[in-house]
Amino acid sequence: MATNAKMVETEIKIQKAFIQLLQQEGFGKLSVQQLVKLASISRGTFYLHYFDKYDLLNHYEDEIVSHVNSIFERFPKPMMQNSRGKTTHENDAFFQLFKYLYRQRELAALLLNESSTQLIGKVKQLIVAVLRQGDGDAANNSGQVPSEYAQEIVSQGVLDIIVYWLNQNPVLSPEEAYHIFRQTRLLTPEQLTRQIN
Repeated sequence: MATNAKMVETEIKIQKAFIQLLQQEGFGKLSVQQLVKLASISRGTFYLHYFDKYDLLNHYEDEIVSHVNSIFERFPKPMMQNSRGKTTHENDAFFQLFKYLYRQRELAALLLNESSTQLIGKVKQLIVAVLRQGDGDAANNSGQVPSEYAQEIVSQGVLDIIVYWLNQNPVLSPEEAYHIFRQTRLLTPEQLTRQIN
């Protein structure tokens, strides 16, 4: 039990140091030497957990992707065309996504903005998968916009809102951000343009 508590404590130290150095240096200039010094751990302790800084980065990416995937498996996609549907925001996949990312906002924002990561692509794939779920009306597609274009426009739009939200200071609550997200899904581009002052 004490060993597990020590491991968790070490992981917390490493993550805090990683976030601080990523903010200050960017991933390219971040070194294991800086990280262990800031985390107040030995190099040996770091290497018990990770091979190198790339392994650490992959660990954080995989952790976020795993949580997002779990959310999308457990919670239903909102029916965007029915704003008064039976799905409440509490059991909506995207609301749960906003809640999770808010809890992990420092790390998530840094990784989503860091060019060295693959997180944007991985999360985009998950968003595409959830957007494809449950739309029985897919057969009614009039063919006006090719599927791959529609998929890119919608998934990139979701990601853009998330990244913009996480980069604000202060970061809006998940409830506020989700409300804005839902509104953007219900308005046409023309309607959104009229919102710009």
